[in-house]
Amino acid sequence: MGIKNLIADLIARYRNLAEETPGSSLSSPDAVAEVNAAHEAGRKAGYEVGHNEGYKAGRDAGHEAGHAEGYEAGRKVGHEAGHAEGYEAGQEAGHETGYAKGYEAGREAGHEAGHAEGYEAGRKVGHEAGHAEGYEAGRKAGHEPGYERGYDERYRKGLEARTPPRSDSPPQTEPPPPGTLIE
Repeated sequence: MGIKNLIADLIARYRNLAEETPGSSLSSPDAVAEVNAAHEAGRKAGYEVGHNEGYKAGRDAGHEAGHAEGYEAGRKVGHEAGHAEGYEAGQEAGHETGYAKGYEAGREAGHEAGHAEGYEAGRKVGHEAGHAEGYEAGRKAGHEPGYERGYDERYRKGLEARTPPRSDSPPQTEPPPPGTLIE
């Protein structure tokens, strides 16, 4: 029942009371008491209806406003917390993935570079060692036969130089230089 209906009902009752009393509408004390009682009852009923209706409307409006405001505040807080948590989780996952991918790429590149550098260094060291070893071995191998051959040739040439040639004719002697004594 709306407030307008209640007020209209009370006015109708008041008119009915006023019409039923003969003479003056407020002549008898019972009629006055009855009007005052009806007025008081109507006022109380109107207050209750208005209070209930206003309370319900106010409560509903407040509930809606509070719900919307609370929902928005909760959504913002939840969104921020979720965003921060999601960002942190994503950042960690991205970091781990990037680290693993970068580590693997770096390891492979380092391995390749180290392999190439190590191979080249090993080749150079091996070449130098092989060259030195081969040179030394060749020198030794060539030194002995060369020494022997040279020694033999020089010895033979030295003997030939010291030994007069053999011939079947008697040796010719040269006259001694002047001033030498012959015995």
